[in-house]
Amino acid sequence: MTNPTPAEAPGEMARMLREMDWSTTPLGGSESWPHSLELAVAMILASGFPMAIRWGPELVLIYNDAYRFILGDKHPGAFGRPLREVWWEIYPELGPLNEAILRGERKAFFAVDHPWTVRRRGAIVEDARFTISYSPIPDETAPNGIGGILTTCIETTERVRKEEALRRFNDRLETEIAERIRERDRIWQVSEDLLGVSNFEGYFTSINPAWTNLLGWSEDEIRRMHVSELRHPDDAAHSTAGHQRLAEGVPTVRMENRFRHKDGSWLWISWTMAAENNLIYVIGRHVTTEKLALEALRESERQFRLFAEAVTDYALIRLDARGIVSGWNAGAERIKGYAEQQIVGRHFSCFYTEEDREAGAPERALATAATSGTFTAEGWRVRQDGSLFFASVVIDAIRDENGELIGFAKITRDITERRAAEAKLRRAQEQLAQSQTMEALGQLTGGIAHDFNNMIMVVSGNAHMLKQRVGDARSLRGIEAIENAAARGETLTRQLLAFSRRQSLNPAMISLRQRLAAIRDLLASSARGDIELAIDVARNVWPVAVDVHELELALINLVVNARDAMPEGGTITVAARNVHLRPEDTPEHLSGEFVALTVADTGTGIKPDVLPKVFEPFFTTKQPDKGTGLGLSQVYGLTRQSGGTATIASRVGAGTTVTIYLPHGQGPLSAETMIEDQLPHGRETVLVVEDNPEVQEVAGLLLNQLGYGVLHAQSAAAALELLASSKAVDLVFTDVVMPGELDGVALARHVKERYPDIAVLLTSGYAKAWHTFEAGLPIVRKPYQLQTLARAVRDALDTRPTPLPT
Repeated sequence: MTNPTPAEAPGEMARMLREMDWSTTPLGGSESWPHSLELAVAMILASGFPMAIRWGPELVLIYNDAYRFILGDKHPGAFGRPLREVWWEIYPELGPLNEAILRGERKAFFAVDHPWTVRRRGAIVEDARFTISYSPIPDETAPNGIGGILTTCIETTERVRKEEALRRFNDRLETEIAERIRERDRIWQVSEDLLGVSNFEGYFTSINPAWTNLLGWSEDEIRRMHVSELRHPDDAAHSTAGHQRLAEGVPTVRMENRFRHKDGSWLWISWTMAAENNLIYVIGRHVTTEKLALEALRESERQFRLFAEAVTDYALIRLDARGIVSGWNAGAERIKGYAEQQIVGRHFSCFYTEEDREAGAPERALATAATSGTFTAEGWRVRQDGSLFFASVVIDAIRDENGELIGFAKITRDITERRAAEAKLRRAQEQLAQSQTMEALGQLTGGIAHDFNNMIMVVSGNAHMLKQRVGDARSLRGIEAIENAAARGETLTRQLLAFSRRQSLNPAMISLRQRLAAIRDLLASSARGDIELAIDVARNVWPVAVDVHELELALINLVVNARDAMPEGGTITVAARNVHLRPEDTPEHLSGEFVALTVADTGTGIKPDVLPKVFEPFFTTKQPDKGTGLGLSQVYGLTRQSGGTATIASRVGAGTTVTIYLPHGQGPLSAETMIEDQLPHGRETVLVVEDNPEVQEVAGLLLNQLGYGVLHAQSAAAALELLASSKAVDLVFTDVVMPGELDGVALARHVKERYPDIAVLLTSGYAKAWHTFEAGLPIVRKPYQLQTLARAVRDALDTRPTPLPT
């Protein structure tokens, strides 16, 4: 990962860097700084170690947040000032050293625990110690090719003081031990430690009772044995070396070795030895238990390390109390992408996104773990290469035996795939529930529409008959109102049937480019003057097989919806393109070649929680008097019945796009049907088979008006009895859905088989309409007008009967 630029870096010194008027300093305006200085500044600002830059002949000081504590009260006045003004009290030594590096006469300078006598807290003089590193910063624009000096400074004053105190304490302790040896007669008998005196030849001249208590040997036995007889052979080398150091004048020697018990076992002894007057005074402490415990701890740590390295599904990370990474397993390298040497020493916040870092998420996580003991969360994290993964994170606080916080244990697991699988399952469940809801609504609305169609048929048919008999204008206006209401009811039932996919369709192979050009004015009139209508259909768009009238109705519904979503005007775009669908592209899992017909607007959009409901019948986002809620239901039903589907996408404030998917049609384009000015009449005899008496009567009246003779039957069985009576019948006009064993399609098959010279015409609002096409049977959709009925009857009579498929 790259360091943030000074313009982006967080912290007090980055802010001071941005706010300071550098033109008043020897460095001049920051816009004129050399690139090497900019890089060096960005590097120290990103570092957690105390670092500073001394730049130019004046050695102007720029430092990071951690360096502030080195300066004490000199901060913030030291920022941007020459070195001689900042560290004036040590400049006689510090100045020449830095100037020599700047001139290239000295490559660098490094010192551990370097002493400086400084004044950084008022007039107080401090003898401070620092581990320092001064390195030249190359700069092509500088006289000697060196623009400045990179300073890394870690104060070690406190550590040096503690080490000196510890050294003095150890010296005092050794003196006290020597004194105690000289005074052994007072403590000799009560000490549990092994107290003894030996010569340099390896024989003990005096021992206390603890030897016998611990090793089992009597004093006389031990005094007769050479030390090599008691000491483990493997410990001889370093033990002899310790004796040699005493002989050379080293005041005190410490060592550990094993001594043999009388029963043959070996015990670990920790010795402190001092020599005086050619004698060795020893104090031995039995440490076998501690050694075994330490060895067990080491083995446990080794096993844990092996365990941690073997775990690759989890990132096991150790953090210090500040959040700096101090440990890293193979799983962490696999999940996060960093090798151990690349990440140890860096703050764990580098695993967070920039947004989370700015929001303080890493600090809150450590604070929660420190307070409550554990922090758990799930969220996006960043790998070394910048890619994101979804992580499950647990951070536990680690405390020492005194309860002091010493660090954190962080466990991270990559759950990106699990989260994606859960989201996919959730979407599938939502799609299944939506599909089941739509299917249930379809069954309900289909049944309602079928019954409603028969009622509209009676109303519209009788209105038409009354219109032929009434002459006064007032009555005619009333009848026209009835016809208009019936027409609106017919549209409503067609929308319901379209949604339920029980609509009887008359598909034709069409070119969407030609069809949209033909109805452009109709679509434009459905919009307003402040709305621009754009149609974009390429010449290579595939033909589709669809009911033209229903498609036009669907497009009008979509344009009207788009218009209502743009009260301030806008653009409606109707476009079509060829697509290859895969099962995962649509909720219905369609696949293959389709034409995607889209209607897009630039309107107000639809809220996400409302969007899944828009295809349901009677659901609308408009005011109660502004729509029936069936427009999108008709679109959905038409596309599903035509072998495709419809989808919707929307964003609040950005608009909505409805996409109609229709299968790629195979075959030649259908010819346009010419509408005749005169209704065809006839004198043939028509047998009307209809179980609804009112619909039967209306159909008979309409046929009589066209000149046909009419016979009636209320069921398929009654119709077959009438045909068997040898009455002359030229056409059987039958409803599809009827009570009894035979429906209209079955009746038609019987007529074709037994009376091949009699024509058959079916009528229905929806049911089994597609089966009639497979059987080669014509059908007229309810409710029908006189013109529709006239052409359908004439076509059925004039067309030579075709044999049924076997």
